[in-house]
Amino acid sequence: MSFKSPEPIILAVALILLAVGAGMLAYEFPPLSDIVGFHSTDPSGKATKTMDAADLQARLVSWSAPTLWNNPPRELFDSKEYIFYPSAYPAGDYIKANDKSTRSPSGVLLSWYKDNGLNFQDSSVDRQDPDGDGFSNIVEYRNEKVGERLKAADCDGTNATNPHDPKSHPDYLARLRLQKYESTPFHIKFMGIEQIGGINEYQLYFQDSPSEKQPGLKKEGDKLPGGYVVGKYTEDKRKVMNDKTKVLEDKDMSTLELIRPDIDFSIKVPYRSEIDSPESTADFVILMPADTDKVIKVSQGKTLTIHYMPERHFILLEANDSGAKIRDTDSKQEYHILKLDPTEWDEVPATAVAPAKQ
Repeated sequence: MSFKSPEPIILAVALILLAVGAGMLAYEFPPLSDIVGFHSTDPSGKATKTMDAADLQARLVSWSAPTLWNNPPRELFDSKEYIFYPSAYPAGDYIKANDKSTRSPSGVLLSWYKDNGLNFQDSSVDRQDPDGDGFSNIVEYRNEKVGERLKAADCDGTNATNPHDPKSHPDYLARLRLQKYESTPFHIKFMGIEQIGGINEYQLYFQDSPSEKQPGLKKEGDKLPGGYVVGKYTEDKRKVMNDKTKVLEDKDMSTLELIRPDIDFSIKVPYRSEIDSPESTADFVILMPADTDKVIKVSQGKTLTIHYMPERHFILLEANDSGAKIRDTDSKQEYHILKLDPTEWDEVPATAVAPAKQ
């Protein structure tokens, strides 16, 4: 006589009991619409206060700030750190894996914050200045060169300075900005030309000087008031159509070059015509907390000094809508100074600090 194994019978009975249990649970569990509140039990066995929808809403307020959590190792998921930041990222993309490429809303790599012990969950972290050197965290992260304006999203942090070391910070000159510039009427007018002994001599009129102080005839190479020197004369006489009469007329378009050797600057003054001034006065500001209400005013060709770098002196070569050009008087190196973007003040630390010693 042979006997069949009881295992299939036991398995069938277990499945039947499981199905019956699930059906009874579904029948007895109330629908979601009937749930008006719920409560839990603390470890002592005492029931806690019943919670309703208002309680849940109050707890959602904390979701406006980023939250980190870790999956336990060797469980259902791999162990990774995630960021939950509803107020920073577009809808439906609240959760991001916090890896080496994850950036804050301002574009700073979260790994850079973490490596430097900075709390990126604080909304003011970019403007904070842990070492008190006057450079905010985001400015130290970008570490821009003079004349360079970068987005944090285009930086990887490899050139960043140390936000915890007051001796490690960007160049002070990189924080200099041209706030505005003003031009003044050009005060020299090219009135005429005479040839004496085969040499051209020029009649110049200085609008700011009385008639008795007007200079005599000047030839190429002669010095003029204001640091100018007479340069080359370029003759240009042509036929030009008169817009009113529609007749060709003779017109003298000749120019005389005036040179400022001290700043390597020159201007061609047209014959018997007035032009806008190439000379200007510039207002500079430096994006540092102790200088938010200070303006450095300097005229073209004059010396500019920044109190953070008292040993260095710069000559203002020119200023225009794109910024300013200055030259170091010792090294002769020239720098382009950016035009101020008013939003740049938002990155300056709120607390004023004294200049760090070099």
